[in-house]
Amino acid sequence: MGIWAVALLVLGVMLTGGPLAFLFSTFTPVKQAGGNMLPAVPVGTVLVMRDDPGPLRHGDVITYDPSDWGLDGPFFGRVVALGGDHIAWATGDRTLTLNGKPLEEPYLEGGDAGAGGVPFAVSVPEGRMFVLGDNRGDSADSRFHPDHRAGTLPVAAVMGVDSGLSEDSPLIGALGLLSTSGVGLLALSLGLGIASLVTRRKPVEVAYPVWGATRVDDPQQETQPEPQRQP
Repeated sequence: MGIWAVALLVLGVMLTGGPLAFLFSTFTPVKQAGGNMLPAVPVGTVLVMRDDPGPLRHGDVITYDPSDWGLDGPFFGRVVALGGDHIAWATGDRTLTLNGKPLEEPYLEGGDAGAGGVPFAVSVPEGRMFVLGDNRGDSADSRFHPDHRAGTLPVAAVMGVDSGLSEDSPLIGALGLLSTSGVGLLALSLGLGIASLVTRRKPVEVAYPVWGATRVDDPQQETQPEPQRQP
């Protein structure tokens, strides 16, 4: 019973701590405090950001360090262009143009790609990115820092990429189930451990010698009568 208690304890610790360690080492929850990503990311929304961004993709929602612009972060933004891209917008255009083609952005506030009225035409160097907020009329993004490498930032400035996870995501549900199972195993191992200790301390019955017995080491042996003498 004691061996089972130890085995369940080890398994319970792994199932309880493993999912939590994975979550905290892989993801960081970040709360959106401003309105620069409306309407896709409302104020107060908590996004689960993947700490290891991996290869960036067009349209990724990121948290990034704007220190190259002399600002304190992190900021939320969306990657609209990467190294080798040409991104542009001119007054009167309905959309941005990416490599000469219209860039459809269904996530925009009011569908207005030119809100803010800041024209730009930028060829993004390799290893850098051009970042905009979805709410173009209220976002201090790459458009407003043309003197800093045409507003581009190094890809290394990315601090996290939106994982798309939420409380209802299958991964979060599975990790939660594993952690809950681990707690149950910990409780079971505790119960088995206590039972094992109680069993080991159970009083041992001791056989005492019986008065009148012929042998002290054999209490069950009956006393035999002495033979009578003949006259």
